[in-house]
Amino acid sequence: MRILIDAMGGDHAPDEIVKGAIDAAKEFDVQIVLVGRGETILNSLSKLGYDTLPKGVEVANADDVVDMHDDPAAVLHKRKNSSMVVGLKMLAEGAGDAFVSAGSTGALLTAATLVVKRVKGIRRAAMAPAFPNKAGGRTIICDAGANAECTPEFLLQFAIVGSLHAKKSLKLENPRV
Repeated sequence: MRILIDAMGGDHAPDEIVKGAIDAAKEFDVQIVLVGRGETILNSLSKLGYDTLPKGVEVANADDVVDMHDDPAAVLHKRKNSSMVVGLKMLAEGAGDAFVSAGSTGALLTAATLVVKRVKGIRRAAMAPAFPNKAGGRTIICDAGANAECTPEFLLQFAIVGSLHAKKSLKLENPRV
């Protein structure tokens, strides 16, 4: 698996993002592509004691960064060379299997919808994180705050997609909705 990571998004980026990405590459034996300001990422690697790129880690340069205060609807046009937009374009072009960002949720959802696109027939994308539950398993929360207004149609689609997601990712035969 090849995971594209927005190295510039989120708190304490890129240092904490780079550190976590290296840990993930080792622990899960996946390929990681850190997308962001190349020189800044290399400086973060140097702080961690790396003179060269660790095994399974690559860097893809992107000169700009999405700020948490940027208008999500304008990111695709005003920040087209940002780590978030460049990473999503790489995903859409098949350069990776997944994209991860700890940056602006609104910008991520908007840019992903416009660059990567939605599943045919699904009218609204939704964030769907999985949380540990009391039974020792995981619970997927569909539309975890990214959509301000939801129609009954959107809620039905979230339930269908969430159920399929739980079947595939959590290996649940009959997930409850």
